[in-house]
Amino acid sequence: MPYFRALAFVLAMAFFVILVAPLQALARRFDWPLQHEIQKFFCRTMCRVIGVEVIAFGGLPAVAPRFVVANHVSWTDIIALSSLYPLVFLAKSEVADWPVLGFLARLQGTIFVDRANRRAIPTVNAALAGALRAGQDVVVFAEGTSSDGGKVLNFNASHFAMLHDLAQENAVAVVPAALAYASRAKGAENSEAFDVGWYGDMSFVPHLWGLMRRGGARCRIMFGAPIDPSACPDRKALARETQGSVRRLLAAGSFARAGVGL
Repeated sequence: MPYFRALAFVLAMAFFVILVAPLQALARRFDWPLQHEIQKFFCRTMCRVIGVEVIAFGGLPAVAPRFVVANHVSWTDIIALSSLYPLVFLAKSEVADWPVLGFLARLQGTIFVDRANRRAIPTVNAALAGALRAGQDVVVFAEGTSSDGGKVLNFNASHFAMLHDLAQENAVAVVPAALAYASRAKGAENSEAFDVGWYGDMSFVPHLWGLMRRGGARCRIMFGAPIDPSACPDRKALARETQGSVRRLLAAGSFARAGVGL
């Protein structure tokens, strides 16, 4: 099975890069709605190929734009979330230079940030605000890094700065999202944790092979109640409120009933 998954992954990536990517580039250039369907189809395909089953609880508010703030476990968070909704992500600048994955990230309109350069934050925030004003849904992993998923790290408030002004201009909802992974082997909702993290000094290819070799993972995504940015006095308070919501979602373990499954 892992060899089959590895072959399927290579073939799927080749298919999308060679045949689908040019169509997606055109769709984005001319702002065709097809671009959103391509993104979701690609991410759903990748989830199936790698062996990640996505189960969602709740969902995004009906009215866009939505500023989604999630804990960050692994790169698989991106394809799991994008299998549900067309989203724009904030990612560290190094991702843009990754082979193949960097190209695909740029193709999807990812906004990149140099986390070592604090002076770049206003420019990045302006890009995030521009995407929200255009009606796009944005995802920020406010921990600023990935981890083993054992706990939620403190949220960085830097990218919450422009939300209060946006809330005054128009409705924008801050949506907490909690991601947790479990093994599919036991077939139970409360099965043992499954580490999909790519962190520290891990190399990507051995990490990906290990993920395929161990078998399927269940990615459970719970969306919390939206937070009104204008209800918080400043960006730090908003970050703390959102962080608390994500932690409560994970601690509650309320993953008993699935809303969406792939």
